[in-house]
Amino acid sequence: MASARTPPSYSSAAPDRQPSYSAAGSPARSSSPSSSGRAPSYSDAPVRPSSSSSGAPPPSNGRMHTGVPGLDQLLGGGLPARSNLLLYGEPLCGKKIMAMQYIYQGLVEETPGIFVLTDFGYLDWRAKMAALGMDLAPFEQSGLVQVIDCYSRQLEPALQDAGVVSYAASPAALSSISMHIARVQDELVKSFPSHRLAFHSLSSLLKETDSPTAFRFMQFVVGKFRREGATAMYLMEKGMHDEKDVKMVEHLMDGVIEFDAGKLRIKGMGMAADTWYHYYIGDQGLMIRI
Repeated sequence: MASARTPPSYSSAAPDRQPSYSAAGSPARSSSPSSSGRAPSYSDAPVRPSSSSSGAPPPSNGRMHTGVPGLDQLLGGGLPARSNLLLYGEPLCGKKIMAMQYIYQGLVEETPGIFVLTDFGYLDWRAKMAALGMDLAPFEQSGLVQVIDCYSRQLEPALQDAGVVSYAASPAALSSISMHIARVQDELVKSFPSHRLAFHSLSSLLKETDSPTAFRFMQFVVGKFRREGATAMYLMEKGMHDEKDVKMVEHLMDGVIEFDAGKLRIKGMGMAADTWYHYYIGDQGLMIRI
């Protein structure tokens, strides 16, 4: 495998060093968290796979299990491989939880996952996942989870890359972010045919940079993710952006899940965009009523 390719320049920032990776076998096992707190009228699909189920086979139909009860059924078996999906909704509507469930489902199927975090530090993000029964510790040990933290150095500039976490200076350090992503992906594709990615959030990029620069960056990374075998979710906040900016982002995607007042709808992916589905957020994540 060739060395990491140098992406287009967006800023002068650069990563400190390449993070460490591992293609070790199955992560350490842990017990399955309780499934209490579910609303019984929602999908009977498993709510939370645990690391005890690691090694479960991924779907053989070219689709990725999402880990969100009800969503795989709506998508015809899962998210199409190498697709890019936008999660679009107001703050606190459940977008983060859906992205967490998606990456975690891949990890228990031994598919690597990358988090690109612009609004949260990784320690806070990991704690939020643990509160929902998604323990990342075994997957940190195996190297299946990788993190590009674009937030924490704004608070602690001296932070250095360590373990599975690489740090970019800020959400505006686009060259640094793209180089970190390229290095992580170049390592993963040596050992795995596919991987998953969750980008939280595009809103920070649009806030921290001008729209043309952010769109050039997004065009580059969306195309790269698809070429490298990534199936990705991107988060974007409703109510923060001009309509033309939203449409430009949607143009780059294969589909959009729009959240609104306890309902969601799927645009693209072969779905009828006028159909809304109620969803529920319980103590183990988000579930869709179908």
